[in-house]
Amino acid sequence: MSSKVTFLSGVVGLCLLMGAGSAIAQNDPPATVSAYQPTIDDWVGVNAAVDNYTLGLELHDLVRFDKAFWPEATIIAEPQPGLRFSMPYRQAAAEPPKLPAGGAPALPPGVPQLPPGVVPPGGGNAIGNGIPPWHLALSHHFEFQSATRATHYGYFISVYPDPKTKMTVVGLPGHYDDILEKRHGEWRILQRTTVIGVK
Repeated sequence: MSSKVTFLSGVVGLCLLMGAGSAIAQNDPPATVSAYQPTIDDWVGVNAAVDNYTLGLELHDLVRFDKAFWPEATIIAEPQPGLRFSMPYRQAAAEPPKLPAGGAPALPPGVPQLPPGVVPPGGGNAIGNGIPPWHLALSHHFEFQSATRATHYGYFISVYPDPKTKMTVVGLPGHYDDILEKRHGEWRILQRTTVIGVK
């Protein structure tokens, strides 16, 4: 008789535990995930926009670079903590201006005076050796807010290979924080924030 009582009390205890677990699970806060389920075309589209930026910049292909952005898109640059400015996306692809003898390039309109050692957009590179960098994208994370809006977060690092010396300088790491928009079936970047170094 005692084994039947033990068995029954065990079953009752198990049922109570399962019920409590179910009640606890129901009290969990809802996940903050968009209800929109992206299609394969959406995934391909957002990746194509990000790739068009990288390849357009690397290959000096402005047609491809333009396909990464909507015409009114902006790039917000954060070259160091506490310094932030915005520019039209096309300005980021501009050729570096020629330096006047003994001077720094003129800053684009709307860009604040930069501290020593910080190079303005289109004004060379942060290493100061004049060698065009290779931008190495390290990871990409996309989230879809709706059928026409998504965000992208990705890390990068720039390296400056010098074929003459066979030496490569590694620049500071950074990340991109993008807002993408879909129009007429095509995804492009509406705003890109480029942060160098730490947040």
